[in-house]
Amino acid sequence: MDRGLVIFVGALLTFSSSWLGLVLFPFWQLNDEQPVAAASAADEPYPRPLGGQALAGVRVYEQNGCMYCHSQQVRSEKFGNWWEGGVMRTGADIRRGWGTRRTVSRDYLFDRPTMLGTMRTGPDLANVGTRYSETWQHAHTFNPRALNGWSIMPSFAFLYGREKVLGGQKSDRALKLGREWTVDPGYRWRPSAAAWAAIVAGRGPAIAEAFAAQHGPVDVDSPEGRERLLAFWLTTEEDEYQIVPSAEADALVAYLMQLRKAETPLPEGKE
Repeated sequence: MDRGLVIFVGALLTFSSSWLGLVLFPFWQLNDEQPVAAASAADEPYPRPLGGQALAGVRVYEQNGCMYCHSQQVRSEKFGNWWEGGVMRTGADIRRGWGTRRTVSRDYLFDRPTMLGTMRTGPDLANVGTRYSETWQHAHTFNPRALNGWSIMPSFAFLYGREKVLGGQKSDRALKLGREWTVDPGYRWRPSAAAWAAIVAGRGPAIAEAFAAQHGPVDVDSPEGRERLLAFWLTTEEDEYQIVPSAEADALVAYLMQLRKAETPLPEGKE
């Protein structure tokens, strides 16, 4: 009991010093940070606050737990591992093409919340807006296996709708994917033997003609020819249906396209 006060004071000092060093001091140090002025009148300061669809996309990103598998921090050239010739080496995120420099506190000036992330089950997304197009982002979000057969990322097909094509004209926003990915959204579809036989019986000549225009003649009556036709037909788009992104999918992709951290040079970003 004699040491109760000593223990209390010791614990108070321990937690207080931690709070001062990890919370209060960084707050004082970074609280006055401002965007970097534009180099010319045609440019805008960096960073810029998000707005419109991109701002709405932050919530979609957060609600779907993207930060649990993806980080948003480009690390120093002294950290990070990468594979070369089957050997893991110590290298940098910059070598992977995830940014042209390490990220710093100024990069997150307008992020609410700041989603640095700690896991890298998937690649870092701090600079993903410079690496891929909107078309790629939509197809990858809808079903990553449509682009990368080895991907373990879950499909977010629920953010997209399978709609009937009206008037024979597809929407400009419709995803350009083969029917193997769009007939059963979220999964890779393949017809049963009986269903494929019925399709060949009804549409075989038209499919064979389209195949021949790209790959040469094929024997529709042989098992090998039918298998080749099936592989080709599955990669063509559906005629009667289309996959269209929802407002949430558009917002998410708009946000991803605005992730361009570690692109603008900053003095404190130098190694």
